[in-house]
Amino acid sequence: MSTPQHEVMDCYEKIAPLTGRMLELARAGDWDGLVLLGQQFQTCVERLKGIELAHPLEPSQLVRKHSLLSRILAADAEIRDIVTPELAQLSSLLGNMHRQQHLNHAYGQ
Repeated sequence: MSTPQHEVMDCYEKIAPLTGRMLELARAGDWDGLVLLGQQFQTCVERLKGIELAHPLEPSQLVRKHSLLSRILAADAEIRDIVTPELAQLSSLLGNMHRQQHLNHAYGQ
């Protein structure tokens, strides 16, 4: 039977490569793949949130957790840097479409 400490580390060990792969997909502009992996990422994070530790992680686990978190946060920051302009462009396009629909409705087409 695995301990909560082992489960915590297992989550981080799964999340780190997921964020790495998500970064690759974001760089490639594979938004569908990014969303699918994002769902897996969210599942792992929810699992991690549900784990209650009765005892703190061992020092070696803390070192590994720190290393994994550094990788996760670096990938996350780069993903956000890539995705944010794309979302802004999408928002702009949707806003333009919405305005065009109002004009078509107001003036008929």
